[in-house]
Amino acid sequence: MNIPLTGVRWPGLWARSTFAMPALGICLVALIGCGETSQAKHDDSAGAAATQDDEKDEPQEDAIAIEVGSVTRGTLSALYSTSATLRADKQATVTARTRGVIRQLLVEEGDWVRKDQKLAVLEDDEQRITFEQATATLTNKRREHERARSLHAQQLLSEEAYDTAEREAVDARHAADLAELALSRVVIRATFAGRILVRHLDVGATVSDGTAVYDIADLTPLYADVQVPERQVARLQRGQIVRLLTDDDETAGEAEIERIAPSVNPTTGTVKVTLAVRAAGSLRPGSFVRVGIVIDTHENTLVVPRSALVAEGRRWHLFRLRDDDAKRVELIEVIRGFEEGDRVEILELTDAGQTLQAGDPVVVIGASSLSDDSVVRVMNETADETEPEALGNDEDNQEEAQGVAA
Repeated sequence: MNIPLTGVRWPGLWARSTFAMPALGICLVALIGCGETSQAKHDDSAGAAATQDDEKDEPQEDAIAIEVGSVTRGTLSALYSTSATLRADKQATVTARTRGVIRQLLVEEGDWVRKDQKLAVLEDDEQRITFEQATATLTNKRREHERARSLHAQQLLSEEAYDTAEREAVDARHAADLAELALSRVVIRATFAGRILVRHLDVGATVSDGTAVYDIADLTPLYADVQVPERQVARLQRGQIVRLLTDDDETAGEAEIERIAPSVNPTTGTVKVTLAVRAAGSLRPGSFVRVGIVIDTHENTLVVPRSALVAEGRRWHLFRLRDDDAKRVELIEVIRGFEEGDRVEILELTDAGQTLQAGDPVVVIGASSLSDDSVVRVMNETADETEPEALGNDEDNQEEAQGVAA
């Protein structure tokens, strides 16, 4: 059976449809608004990301790690440097003066001895017997000479017999003197005051006349002979102090000009200058030293460490932290003066518009990697600056910990 729908009323369904249509419209409007907000947020995020990418793409200059030092004022001297070997003014080999066997050695190497001090003693049995025989003979000959003189005065002895007795007495005296001298030579003595350098023999060694026993030298002062060009000698004078340098140009001591030769070596064009080292310290005869003779001196001059200077051909420059920006450096071309050890004098600046004065911070490590206006990071100031900051952080952490505990 077919039921026609036209003209039929559905009260409940119609009522519900009437209220549902406005609600559906409101939902659609809300969804559209949300979509626009999400799109705006997405656009903002995309813009921020693009900005960050652009910043990353921009090149940034890396800071170069350096260390700095200060320009100072001081005194520098021009040195004529040469080398020399130290020697003792008096040095000798002490030898035995008679034959025998060494019984005692009384001093050792390095000992200081006085003049005529006993150094060694030989066995003296033979020399002592010879001396006693010679002494006895001398006594007899003197007695016979006195008897002959008495008889000769009484004209009871001929002139010839008297002369013979007198000659025998003289010969006996000479023999006794020689025997005494030989006995004295069994004791070996120092010929002058000095220090024992070498001991050549041991106890029990047999020696003869001329056998070396000790080497001795007077070490106060030590001397050195240096050859100085004739053009430099005019600036030298007796009594002038000269520096003794080690291999790293550190001062090892001082010497004094004692003698300047009056003649010039025609082959080398140099003059012999003799130096006296009065406070030798650890220096010894035979020590090799470098000598620095002061030719000229500049006082109260600008001085920088050698490591601050960078060579560019025949020119020299250094880098100073800029006054307006301590993270950048400026290049300053300079003219060098005297050099002494690791210190160099700055005579003047090539650019008259630039200045350099005592206390200015200059780069001493890392200068060869820099150029004008380079960005730098000072390493030897970072530790000093961060220590108080780190200490403050520790105090803040302690206070925060106490607050959390409370």
